[in-house]
Amino acid sequence: MARKRRKTMRARYDEWLAAHPAASCWIVGSSVALTLVGIYLFVTYSGFGASAEFIYNQF
Repeated sequence: MARKRRKTMRARYDEWLAAHPAASCWIVGSSVALTLVGIYLFVTYSGFGASAEFIYNQF
């Protein structure tokens, strides 16, 4: 007799996204926006936006 398999986390997530299309669009859009803001802040304040000479002198 085969055992019942539990739903995976991915299956639960996919079901929830299918049931809530507006929320899924908001979640994906906000994730992309936050990622872009994070990359911008990292490049701006980390020194990677500086000249190559400045970066090479640090090593």
